[in-house]
Amino acid sequence: MATQFGGYTVPSRSYRWQDWANLALAIWLFISPWVLRFSLAAGAGVVNGPDVAVSHAAWNAWVLGVIVFLVALSALASLQIWQEYWNLVLGAWIFAAPWALGFVGLARASWDHWFVGALVFLLALWEISQLRNVANAPAATPPLGTRNVPPRGPLT
Repeated sequence: MATQFGGYTVPSRSYRWQDWANLALAIWLFISPWVLRFSLAAGAGVVNGPDVAVSHAAWNAWVLGVIVFLVALSALASLQIWQEYWNLVLGAWIFAAPWALGFVGLARASWDHWFVGALVFLLALWEISQLRNVANAPAATPPLGTRNVPPRGPLT
């Protein structure tokens, strides 16, 4: 199965492992507050000191996990370049969130965000470069046995 991209036919997205990796990263980001235990005060009604940072870290992981999941799911369904640009933005935000939301002091939450954010960002860059290479590639010539060669007429 092939998809049209800017006038070029691109192989089916189901073979793009980067989208599956983003799906797995999104699931991990969503469950990481519980697995890494930085969700303890999130939603408990505590709003002071380090508990605010824990809440910000957990909520950011949950919300961004869902958004990255939805973008990855849509990328698996159909080829659209906007999905990869969104992944660039989302990956950059996930990476910068510990500083922006003030939870750098929470080592597990920070490293989780830095790791997932960097991977989402790099996978998006990789996909964009692949799509650009496909879009800029010259048209392939058909195999020798299938060329459209005009028939030879009688020699006169």
